[in-house]
This record gives sequence, C-alpha cells and structure tokens, in this order.
Amino acid sequence: MNSAAPPCIVDVSREPSSVCVRLSGDANMNAVKVLGETLADVHARALVDRCPEVVVDVSRLEFINSTCFKEFLRWIAKVEIVDPSSRYRIRFRYDHRVAWQKRSLRALEHFAVGLVTVEGE
Repeated sequence: MNSAAPPCIVDVSREPSSVCVRLSGDANMNAVKVLGETLADVHARALVDRCPEVVVDVSRLEFINSTCFKEFLRWIAKVEIVDPSSRYRIRFRYDHRVAWQKRSLRALEHFAVGLVTVEGE
C-alpha cells in the first residue's frame, strides 16, 4: 500500500429521486468500518424515504481492498431480501479509464441482476 495514498472519503447526499454516495481516495482496511456503517445508514434512509435508487459513485476511488468490497456485497444482500415493493435499485458509476473499477463493478452487476447496474463516465 502506498503510504501517501489519500484516506477514503465517503460523502452522502440526498438528490430529488435518489441517495448519492461518493467515494474517493483509498478504501483500505482503515475504511472498512466507516464504509459498512455508511452503507447500513444509506440502506435505512433509502427504505424510510422510499427512495427508488441509490447511486454509488466510485469514479474518484483510487483503490478498494477486498474487505471493503465485501461491504458492498453485504449491502446488496440486504437489499435483495427487502420486499420487492419497497426495494430500491443500486447504480454504480465508475471511471471507464480505471480497469479495476469496471471489472469489479461488472461482477457486482452479475451478482445481483436487475438490482445493480453500472455505468462508466
């Protein structure tokens, strides 16, 4: 790991028809707890607000380790068990120039067909 890598920054905002989560920096072991707690909060907020979609923008994320990535899988699994009438969609945005983002997020799309979509910028 590059010791000069910026820490992971997670920003959550409410848009008119979605909740937006923006990640930037380096999602290493130091970010696992914050990411997990943020995704749990976002999940609760989206359900209470009956939000149709959560957008996760990772286009400025330089690195994500497997433990942080697993937090996405846990979150998606929670969304999958929600009653379909209350379930929201998840859309990931990535930087098409960053190979790991495209590969990793496409895997999530195949893991949760119809629930997760990905789009490159």
